[in-house]
Amino acid sequence: MQDSTNNENQEIKSSWFTIPYIPSFTDKFKRFNNKDLKVFFFSLNKLNKFIKVWKDPRPQSTKNNVVHKIECKDCNLSYVGQTGRQLNTRIKELRNIRSNTSTRSVITDHRMQSEHDFDWDNVKILEEEPCYGKRLISEMIHIKKQENRLNLQNDREGLHKSYLPIISKI
Repeated sequence: MQDSTNNENQEIKSSWFTIPYIPSFTDKFKRFNNKDLKVFFFSLNKLNKFIKVWKDPRPQSTKNNVVHKIECKDCNLSYVGQTGRQLNTRIKELRNIRSNTSTRSVITDHRMQSEHDFDWDNVKILEEEPCYGKRLISEMIHIKKQENRLNLQNDREGLHKSYLPIISKI
């Protein structure tokens, strides 16, 4: 309900009635327009209903803050990891075999010992999580859920043992 004031500064209360505009039907409501009741119309066809601005989908390889899974092409083992950087940056690091370093990845060890390779073109994003702590927990849960994991046992040490029965049911 809206208030309006006439020329004599007396307050007159007018009711506003809003209905969708439908040609030939809505015109019948115009006769209700008077000083006590004001009829207004609105359009059902708004431009934003017809014109949409969509962003192009972002390629998976450029996403960051993800938990990912890489499967071995030659056996049924898989590796789950997480990164805050772009996924393609992390994949490039994992692909690079460095045999002379003390901090080799389990992927490097698997590739060197068994002469297997991984399906680098079909890396799966399991989750996107911007919060580092939540992403680590998500990584641990996905490591635990794997049947044939390449990940080390200590990759899931931070996951409390009370969660294990719940995860096994997922």
